[in-house]
Amino acid sequence: MEPYVIYLRGINVGGKNKIKMIALRAALTAAGFEQVRTYIQSGNIALLSSLPKEKVRTKIEQLLAQKFVLDSELIQVLVLNASLYQAIIAEKPDTFGVKFKDRDYRYEILFPIAVTPDELLEELVVREGVDRVWKGTHALYFRRPGPAHPDYSKTALARIVKKPIYQSITVRNYRTAMKMSEILQALSSRCCKNVKP
Repeated sequence: MEPYVIYLRGINVGGKNKIKMIALRAALTAAGFEQVRTYIQSGNIALLSSLPKEKVRTKIEQLLAQKFVLDSELIQVLVLNASLYQAIIAEKPDTFGVKFKDRDYRYEILFPIAVTPDELLEELVVREGVDRVWKGTHALYFRRPGPAHPDYSKTALARIVKKPIYQSITVRNYRTAMKMSEILQALSSRCCKNVKP
């Protein structure tokens, strides 16, 4: 069995594509996935499966279409095996996620689904002196001012929403990404198979 993190893009956003996590866990379990875990309501899943990554993605896409009423054009499924997910977490910059006493920042990881980090970086608007972005091997790491920061309203991150490439990424904040790493580690301890990304 292989542990996976699955991020669903486009569910429970703005009152659209509503899925209750208890129903999602039940559907995934009934489909043969094991030790299914979810975190909050934004489509964060960890589970065990004997299937390879692409078959996990296809199976979940089919399950979502069959079991739930969704706008399929907005839904994307990102599947990351344990070694790849933990590599993304390990590659974050040293100061990424750090809380400063005199500066309020928010941190997001931008996970490409159908594009490369380089392609995403080309489309991303970064306001100099306000935002900061780091490019990793498999993801982008974005820091922006938080609500208590004087430059809070100046961040340019939201501009990506208006671009076509936005449909090919999913974004998770630092806390969620780290929580999923913890859940994944717990699942990984239940199995002994290690697969390279």
